[in-house]
Amino acid sequence: MRYKEYEFTIEKDGVLFLYTDGVAEATDTKQELFGIERTLEALNGNEGQDQVSPEKLLLQVKKAVDGFVGEAPQFDDLTMLAVKRTL
Repeated sequence: MRYKEYEFTIEKDGVLFLYTDGVAEATDTKQELFGIERTLEALNGNEGQDQVSPEKLLLQVKKAVDGFVGEAPQFDDLTMLAVKRTL
């Protein structure tokens, strides 16, 4: 398998969000995927706020996934990590 190397700078107070495919592939009772667009909407739900904690970001994405999935059984693991640069 080939991997591409990327470099980027996280500015002060910037947040890096990492997740497994279980987030975007969370499935509702109609077999529809949560998807990347809904993931981005959940992540951008704090737009305009100065300080967003990693904890709040993780909770907001989890809440969005749970609301979408509803009563459907969990298909895969949901693993997320949010890291904030403070210096």
